[in-house]
Amino acid sequence: MKTKILSMVLACVCVGNLRADDNALDEENAISALAEVNALREARGQHPFVYDEGLARAAAGCAAWRADRLMEGHTPNDFAALPPGVHARSAGCAAWHPSLGWGSCCIHDQGTYAGAAWVMGRNGKRHMHLFVR
Repeated sequence: MKTKILSMVLACVCVGNLRADDNALDEENAISALAEVNALREARGQHPFVYDEGLARAAAGCAAWRADRLMEGHTPNDFAALPPGVHARSAGCAAWHPSLGWGSCCIHDQGTYAGAAWVMGRNGKRHMHLFVR
């Protein structure tokens, strides 16, 4: 029982650093990242996502957190990065070599609004993150 409680506390502490609402947003990166996502959607006949600053801010926070730790998958709780009042239905991520283009799950999810961002890791991979609602 003590181990389970300690694990939950550690997860909360680690994920708490994801909060992105106080970080400066590189809006150029976020708009460019969402354009990559939308190009993939449009190639399949899907409507483009509409840029959402709150979702982009959260995506930037997750991408930075994952790049710093060289994580190729999801954080312990991606949704902890959402600023107060911002909601997402799904989150996608990937860490790929830049030559491979955009990659993350939920690119083809149903939704209207999205925020995307990527951060280059010291491993030479783009750590990409996408939030959709």
